[in-house]
Amino acid sequence: MRRLQAVSGILTLLASGLSGGLLTGCAEPGGLKVSGPARTPAPVALPVHVSEGPGRPGLSRPATFEVAGTVRLTRLRWRTWGGPVAEAAGVVSGLTGPWCAPVCGDRPREARVRFSGRVGQDRHSYYSRVSVLVVGLPPEQHTELRDLRLFVPER
Repeated sequence: MRRLQAVSGILTLLASGLSGGLLTGCAEPGGLKVSGPARTPAPVALPVHVSEGPGRPGLSRPATFEVAGTVRLTRLRWRTWGGPVAEAAGVVSGLTGPWCAPVCGDRPREARVRFSGRVGQDRHSYYSRVSVLVVGLPPEQHTELRDLRLFVPER
C-alpha cells in the first residue's frame, strides 16, 4: 500500500511538472506579447425595412411601394435585399409631373429600383434613399427620381 502511494505521489509530481513546463515553456522571457488591433465582434444583422411614410408599417422586400405619394412601384422582383444596397426590377406608374411629360403618358413602364442609405435603429434598420430608373426615358428626365429621401421612423 505504501509503495502504491509513493508511486502515485511520484506520478502526480511528474504530471504537474510536465504540465507546468508545457504551459510556460513556449512563452518567451518577459511573458506573452500581443500585437495588432483587437478583433471586433461580427456586426449584428438587423432586419431591414423600408417605409412609405409616417404611420405606415415597415416593409421588407415589398411587392409594391409608393414613393412620395406620386410614383407607384409594382411587381417588384428583388435581386438583393438587406445589404448596403437593395435592387429590384418592376413596373412604375403614376409618373405625373412636368419632368416626365409628354414622354411618360399614363401607361406603366418598366423600371429598376435601388434602395440605399441604411439607417440602424434599435431592432431594425431602414433604407433612407431610393433611386428609380425608368426604362425608355431620356437621362435628363431621371434627375427627379434620383436619390430621393425616404421616411425613416424615429427610434
